[in-house]
Amino acid sequence: MNTEVNSKLIIISSPSGAGKTTLCKLLIKKMQNVNLSISYTSRNKRLNEVNGKDYHFVSKEKFEKLKKKNFFIETATNFKNLYGSPYKNIYLSNKRNQHILFDIDWKGARKIRKNYKKDEIIDFFILPPSKTELKRRLIKRGRDNNQEINLRLSYAMEEMKHFKEYKYVLINEKVQNTVNQIKKIIEYHQLIYYQKNILQKKLKRIINR
Repeated sequence: MNTEVNSKLIIISSPSGAGKTTLCKLLIKKMQNVNLSISYTSRNKRLNEVNGKDYHFVSKEKFEKLKKKNFFIETATNFKNLYGSPYKNIYLSNKRNQHILFDIDWKGARKIRKNYKKDEIIDFFILPPSKTELKRRLIKRGRDNNQEINLRLSYAMEEMKHFKEYKYVLINEKVQNTVNQIKKIIEYHQLIYYQKNILQKKLKRIINR
């Protein structure tokens, strides 16, 4: 099969605790032609995080300076922290003949859609099986107190209202199953691209005879 990749901007969004970061990490392991866009953030680094691998951790002042220089394709403020996706990640992925994967919220996804054509984007919105399960996952993470968990749940309910803006909506009951679904959809889009190219070449030969 042709190894050329029709580079896409792949977006995975979900409410906090629905599993998008885990899904992104597993998808990267399963698909060698998918490159993760590492975001910049002003929030503090957690104990298990690595600067430059999980996020680029910068001060709010540095973030604002980069923003003024049009460094980011999209930025968002969540729970008083700043987040942004740099344009350079898209350029590098295209150069490497890879898809670029964004782990961002609905606001960031909306901004990317304004800058790129529909057929350049494959976007997924990930839902939890239920509100009860979402709360259980947030508690299990052990990062937030009860007040913060309730705030995140409230915000999650608002986020879920935007699922209709996405091409694909998946319920994340079992992580491996969800990853496989995402992988199949990306491969489907790639297959359509191959078939379209082959057809165009055949039509060109027929017309030029």
